[in-house]
Amino acid sequence: MPAEATSAAPVPLGSGLSSEVFLHGADRVLKLYREPSEPAAIENEFRASALAHERGLPVPRPIALLKRDGRTGILFERLHGPTMLRRYAKNPLGMMLALRRLAAIQHAIHALPAPDLPAQTDRIAHDIGWARVPEATRDAALAVLDRLPRGDAFCHNDIHPGNVLCTPGGLAIIDWQKAGTGCPAADVARTELMIRYGRLPKAGEGNADRIRGIAADWYVRCYRRLGGVSRAEIRAWHLPLMVARLCARRTDKDAQILGVVDRLLSARQGA
Repeated sequence: MPAEATSAAPVPLGSGLSSEVFLHGADRVLKLYREPSEPAAIENEFRASALAHERGLPVPRPIALLKRDGRTGILFERLHGPTMLRRYAKNPLGMMLALRRLAAIQHAIHALPAPDLPAQTDRIAHDIGWARVPEATRDAALAVLDRLPRGDAFCHNDIHPGNVLCTPGGLAIIDWQKAGTGCPAADVARTELMIRYGRLPKAGEGNADRIRGIAADWYVRCYRRLGGVSRAEIRAWHLPLMVARLCARRTDKDAQILGVVDRLLSARQGA
């Protein structure tokens, strides 16, 4: 049962689609989830973050589940530094070097088992079920997903430059609410697609599509050099993962994602 937070008025540090982060004392932060929240996802983030920290992975240590003003949150140790997305928004070379380091961290995560976490494919199937797509597209994505390997590796399932902090001690991975046991190729594919099609700060747009495409290919190349998966194994996850993305809150990227889904479907039908 989460305890009630009783500290002074919170100082905001950042916010995302599902949560806000506040300073909580000198060396801690409180991540409060927006309502309506998913209690299971919050508890999963606490468990997965604790598991990752216990195993020596670069993550902020979760301290406690808390309640503040009717909202549930997690108290974490505070790590100092901007996200990769902000740190390298105007430094493509720096981003490429950081992506190589990130690929090594993701590969290390996959070397660990996570038997007590949710199945990766269950989450993907759930999201496909709620995706804003025609029924035929949903059925095609689920049919592909059903033929893909389940796997038993520790997977974050949402690693991208916006979920990585650049701290004085190196890169650190945050936002573990989607973590589960699954297939490394799916986790890498998710990262690739977020790099290729994710949202960017306005200051980073410019030639964004070309730069992101290069960065996504580079990331996959860096991961594959460490061994474990082929390019074909990663590509096999593209259709279900892109359809699953369309269950989230509407964004200005929806039209582009739908276009990618249509191309993936056409490619499968023409194969």
